[in-house]
Amino acid sequence: MSLLFIVVDSLRADVLGCCGGPARTSAVDHLAGSAALFPRTVSAAPWTVPSVAAMLTGVYPHRLGLAKWEQPWPAEHPSLFDLASRAGFEVTSFVFEPRYFFRAVPAARVAGSSQNTERVLGWLRERRDRPFCAFVHYWWTHIPYVARATTVPEWRKLTDVVLDAIRANGAARDGVKALYRHAVERFSEDWLPRVLEAVDLDRTWVVLVADHGESWGERCGPSEMRDVFDLHGNNLFEESLRVPLLIRPPGGCPPRRIAGLARTVDLLPTLADLLGLDRPPPGIDGMSLGDSVRDGRDAPAADAFSARNRDFLQRPDLPVDALELWCEFALTTPRHKLVWNREEISRRAYDLVSDPMETNDVAGALGATIDGAWKRLEAEAERAVVGPVGGDDLARTAERLRALGYLE
Repeated sequence: MSLLFIVVDSLRADVLGCCGGPARTSAVDHLAGSAALFPRTVSAAPWTVPSVAAMLTGVYPHRLGLAKWEQPWPAEHPSLFDLASRAGFEVTSFVFEPRYFFRAVPAARVAGSSQNTERVLGWLRERRDRPFCAFVHYWWTHIPYVARATTVPEWRKLTDVVLDAIRANGAARDGVKALYRHAVERFSEDWLPRVLEAVDLDRTWVVLVADHGESWGERCGPSEMRDVFDLHGNNLFEESLRVPLLIRPPGGCPPRRIAGLARTVDLLPTLADLLGLDRPPPGIDGMSLGDSVRDGRDAPAADAFSARNRDFLQRPDLPVDALELWCEFALTTPRHKLVWNREEISRRAYDLVSDPMETNDVAGALGATIDGAWKRLEAEAERAVVGPVGGDDLARTAERLRALGYLE
């Protein structure tokens, strides 16, 4: 038995055909036809580092204190890589840029760039008959939405073109959305079938999920779009937090569309349950979705917390105060979302049933009926910490951001 764990960068749930979206995603839809589909899954964070850390440890990122590439993961919270290695799986990962992603997580055993598709396929084919745990981070659905490897200067140049188009006018923004949709279709129709053919689907669990969603300046206005993290990373609206989740067992299962609220933080306990790994230690935040996968029952009744860290492109240093690092928190329930922005000292609430686009703040109208929810959100924020970063790494943070093209 093996595990193929695919994280698709910036993939919104509402773009996929199987979730009612406009993209032509027949390969993803076909996969969903023999899998458990969780159409309402909430990410723990709106950008990659804290989001992936949460799904692989089962612990909310603000409790891990992880918000930078350079940070080592806390040893007291074993990851999926640790549990899979103990169970005898050969562990590997393919990431968009090995110099950054998992650079302080040796247990991930980074084998190369996910942008080198042939290398990914070769690794999977060689281990087709052996137990493996392969994490693949698909990058080309991330801005600038091109399906080929690029150098950092080229990536930066193309990204600036896309951001300029978003800032230009509504028609140009619509063009960017179409570009994104085509990138999602290329993932589904070109890349995914090749990867699935490389593994034995009769003995391989397949997980497909996104780290976060995407936006195009609809909330802040095009003129306020400063950098890539204004597309994701700097807000906790549904377009940034709602992601697709598919779990397909070896040999497949009857199509199961799971009702209820799932969370990316549930992935570690779910996979430990389904693959027979060691049970994660007590105190994690996730809950197993194993019963939902096995027999289609609703996801466990649990609300979702999400946290946003301070924008490091504007201030690269890592603050000492946890509540300065984690500047915004959200609580998503089956009906409502509450958002507490500590930077702006604001509280907003939305009725996700009557207002799924979160356009009408109903915090005042709900009044005392949500006092208990606000207290839960405040209590969760109090659990936030700042994780360690080596002194040398911290000193070179700005240099690395410039190397990635995020800073001039």
